[in-house]
This record gives sequence, structure tokens and C-alpha cells, in this order.
Amino acid sequence: MRIGANPAKTQTGLEGYGLHRIIVPVYIPRLDGYFQHALDVLSLCLESLRVTTSKKAAVTIVFNGCAPAVIEEMERRLGWPDWPDQITLNRYNRGKIDSVVSAARGSFEPLITITDCDMLFRDGWIEAVEEIFQNFPECGYVCPFPSPAGAWHCTSATMIGALARAELSYEKVVDDRDLDRFAQSIGRPDLFKPEHRDAQWIVRRKNSVACVGAGHYACTIRREVLAGMPAEPSLAALDGHADLRWLDLTPDRLGFWRLSTPQAWVNHMGNVPEAWMREELAGLIEKGVSETSWERGVPAAQRRWTGTIPTAVRGKITRLIQIMGARALSRLKPNTHNLSAYNPLPPRIDRPGDRSALSSLLDERQSEGKEKM
Repeated sequence: MRIGANPAKTQTGLEGYGLHRIIVPVYIPRLDGYFQHALDVLSLCLESLRVTTSKKAAVTIVFNGCAPAVIEEMERRLGWPDWPDQITLNRYNRGKIDSVVSAARGSFEPLITITDCDMLFRDGWIEAVEEIFQNFPECGYVCPFPSPAGAWHCTSATMIGALARAELSYEKVVDDRDLDRFAQSIGRPDLFKPEHRDAQWIVRRKNSVACVGAGHYACTIRREVLAGMPAEPSLAALDGHADLRWLDLTPDRLGFWRLSTPQAWVNHMGNVPEAWMREELAGLIEKGVSETSWERGVPAAQRRWTGTIPTAVRGKITRLIQIMGARALSRLKPNTHNLSAYNPLPPRIDRPGDRSALSSLLDERQSEGKEKM
């Protein structure tokens, strides 16, 4: 039996969706052993996310097979009435990929960030990521941390597209301190080799710079990327192969660029909190939420003609570019910049109209081939 009319029928409209949604999967099945300090790390992550994204993005937190004590403790600490706007409780562990992809497919925002729950966010990260999408409409995937070791990983559309537009270059734009901190946080101090530190593969367009390659511990994708992901579930708890299939390969296969910010806008914390993490968060809270100084929005996705080349063919071309680039680097000193000011967008050193070393080398090889013929 129904008495009266449902008040929802008289509502004229609901609030619209914004530009950006952030999805954070949380898996803390217990509070001992490896997870002994997991709650502290999660608190640092979510509080830094709250402070840096307030009124700028919607946030979904997926509690994925977590112990009841974890949910109770986080509810007590964060005060859910104001933030986040969406909470999902999976009674059983559905794995990272399945939990975040299902949440992403149920969202409507043009940009979707997927991040691990052990990241510490810095003020300005969301603007830095969105700026790359603004300046590079070909981009479908952005990481808020440079990934020089992954410059050739699933970046065939990026490398070939940037080279065709004479926007590919090899320059020093990443501060070694950012690389050191990340390498230490994952227990691999030798992760970045000298060739990753001396200079990085970048794309440069007018006054904008982005590094080629991107990680998947924190990444932002265009909604269009979801359509290219496998339809079936991964059925994997935490698997690098699943990250590869759903996150790394998909944008490149669709012809989108995979880029990262030259500056580290997030820091990986691992499973044990340190004093500097609490100090950075305290500074964030004291500073408060910064206002965005420019109109937010991203242009429609663009896929250049180079992105329509079959993936297998692009892979072979990229491998050739990599080999030729290595030869070029053995002959040419990379452009370097003064990083003392910690400037993620250094001024261009080359003269206007100069082509990158790779472009010049390709022209040279082409000329040599014609002479032999």
C-alpha cells in the first residue's frame, strides 16, 4: 500500500557532474604484519587527497574486503558527512582492477583518476594533471609523477605522434630528488639508471612540457579509455599483468598518448609512515585549499593519424626509433636545465624552429638510404 506521493517526483533536477572523479581502492584485511601501519598510511593519503581536491573533484573510496575495524576507524577519523561523496563496500576482495574499473564505468566525469591508497598528494597536483590534458588533447592517460624508466613502455602512439609533429626531445627536466624519494619508498634505490637521470624523453608544445611514459600507481584517464578496456573481469587481487592489460596497454592501443608531469606531485609512502609525510600533510592543512587560477575543462579527445597505425606496426616503428635514439644520444649531449628553482616547466633552450635530435637523425638516415640506392 502507498499513501501519498513520493516527494522525489516533484524535484525538477539534480546537481550535475563535474570534470573529475577520483577512485581510491582500499584493501586492508587485517591490522597486523604487513598491514600493521596501514591505517596510518591510509589516513595520510585520504587527508592529503581531501585537502588538495576539496570542491575540485568527486571522490569514490572502495573498501575492498577490508576488516570491519578498518571501516569503523576511518569513519571515526574522517567524518563522512562532508567528504567523500561516494563510498563502496565490497564484502569480499574483488581485486584492484575489478573494483576500480566497475566504479569508473559507473561514473560520468570526463576525467577519472585511479590511485593506490598509499599516495601522499601535494597541493596543485590536480591542476598539473588537467593542464596536460588541456595542452595535449591527444593525451588519454596522465601520471602525476615522472616515469623516465617507463618512457618506452606502451608509448608507441606517443613516441610516433610526437616525433611526427617535431615535438619529441631529450632534455633534463626532472629533479633527481623526486626520483630518489620514489626509489627509496619502494625499496629499490637503484631503480633509475644514469640514462634516466641525465635527461628524459619529453614532448614540448609552446610553453608546455610533459614527460613520455606513465606509471599506474596513480593515473588519470579520459572516459574514452574505458571503452577499450577488456569487458571481462580480471579476477586478480593485485597483479601487474592486470594493470598492464587494463591500464597500460589500452590507451596506447586506442592511439592516445601516455604522459606524466615533470614534477612529482604525489609521493609514494609504502606501508610504514615516516616523519616527513606527517610534516608535509601538516603543511598542507595549515596552508589550506588553494584556488584554481584558470578555467577548468579539457578539450575533446584528439587522435592523430599516427594513432591509427596498427598497434603491431607502431610497436616495430617505436623499436626502431628507440634504437636510433640510442645512437643519437651517444653522439649528442642532451639539453639540460637549471633545476635549482625546482621549475617543472623550464624555458626552451633550443632556437625556434630547431628540430629534435631524433628528427634530425631520421632525416640523416633517410638521406643515407637514398645515397646507397
